[in-house]
Amino acid sequence: MHVYLDAQPLLGARSGVSNYVRNLYENLLDLHLDVDLFFNRIAKNIHVNELPLKVHQEKISLTNSRYPYKVIRRLMKPNFLYEYPFDFYNQTFETIFHGTNFTHTPIKGNKTVITIHDLAYMIYPETTSEKIYKHHTKWVPYSAERATKIIAVSQHTKKDIMRLLGISEDKIEVIHLAADPCYKPLDKEFVQAAVNKYNLPENYILFVGTLEPRKNLMGLLKAFQYLLQNYECDHHLVIVGAKGWKYTPLFDFLQSNRLESKVIFTGFIEDEDLAAIYNGAKIFVMPSIYEGFGIPIIEAMNCGVPVIASNVSSIPEIVDKHGILLPPDEHELWATEIYGLLNNESKHAYYKQLSMERASHFSWRKTALETKLVYDKILNM
Repeated sequence: MHVYLDAQPLLGARSGVSNYVRNLYENLLDLHLDVDLFFNRIAKNIHVNELPLKVHQEKISLTNSRYPYKVIRRLMKPNFLYEYPFDFYNQTFETIFHGTNFTHTPIKGNKTVITIHDLAYMIYPETTSEKIYKHHTKWVPYSAERATKIIAVSQHTKKDIMRLLGISEDKIEVIHLAADPCYKPLDKEFVQAAVNKYNLPENYILFVGTLEPRKNLMGLLKAFQYLLQNYECDHHLVIVGAKGWKYTPLFDFLQSNRLESKVIFTGFIEDEDLAAIYNGAKIFVMPSIYEGFGIPIIEAMNCGVPVIASNVSSIPEIVDKHGILLPPDEHELWATEIYGLLNNESKHAYYKQLSMERASHFSWRKTALETKLVYDKILNM
């Protein structure tokens, strides 16, 4: 078996999808699979040293197709130009292409699998960037139909794919994601060094994720405002994540309500420091209105941080009974539950233990093993 793994997300800004590609690839190699990282860069070559990988360079095999698949997807609807297989001269059919980021690239033998992380662009189009909406609307249904198999990152996402794309249940395999191994309980000295590095306060509530509408950060800010106005609370709110789109109202709200001194935006933080930031948090909050999976929840749980999260989309599936689940739009209830968890030591310790227990159910090795089973199924079809 030879697998071409779409590694294009490794070339962009660090994101949930790029972390998925990196961790899946490294763990597939540990299973001794023959895997090429596939790129579609037309103008420049790919160099191993520009990739955020933790494996030795001599183990990395790269394939870069200069055929303009990306250009076709950006400028056109699906058409015959896209059907040219990048491995046209390949003499073996024991090959699989794994599209890790919603879409496939044609391969000789047509043995392909795509990973669909969510269908937010269909369910909440108003929260999606125009660029993503235009691309996904044309190419995700096409790729889902053409793929031999589809990997959904949660049962909830599987149901969305069946309902919205009309894909049969037997074509979809559910494989949960995981957190990087660096997310774990850390020594206090290491944690304090990271807290000092980013000028964070001693007591803080943490959110991690891209600044975009479906993360419901406006709802979180309203809940935090209510917390400060109605309870004695000396905690700050720390928001870690890159700016995505439609985030300006967040800063307008902070300014108009004079919350700038209590809410800290750090921007993107690399994994090594971020693990320490999780460890320093008293509570992790995930108020999203929609998540395909929600990796930050598992990252927080791996670090032993109690979780309060929304009770919608895939989040209850991931949290299970190991955190506090709330309607995302009930701001006063969020404030009450946050305060109760911060000020009850036994309750805090209880949910801290629950987080650790739940985190043990997820690992990238497990993700890789289950992904390999999908590859085996495809070759036997």
